[in-house]
Amino acid sequence: MTSREERVARNEAITRDINERIEQAHTEAGVSLEGGEYVRVLCECGLAECDRVLAIMLAEYEPVRADPRRFAVAAGHVMADVEQVVARTDRYVVVAKHEGTPAQIAIDQDPRT
Repeated sequence: MTSREERVARNEAITRDINERIEQAHTEAGVSLEGGEYVRVLCECGLAECDRVLAIMLAEYEPVRADPRRFAVAAGHVMADVEQVVARTDRYVVVAKHEGTPAQIAIDQDPRT
């Protein structure tokens, strides 16, 4: 793995950790998984300069988070050398880290494990 790939994987893991806190705050404020309310989370791509915000329902975010190798990113922010698209919506794309070091960093840095 190159240092760039490792940096990308770590950037994504940091953003995911922030989104976990956003999700927790919404849950504590009474936003339910069953509700159709959108919450705003950060794009979980590995681009250091990314400041995109995604609209996603907690019921949509939970299946992404169920697999520590998966991330919600803005369309156009997919980094094909470290991840592949596994789902698309009109608001975001779900990517999964390639096996090997990218996936292992995602798993190791997952706040839920």
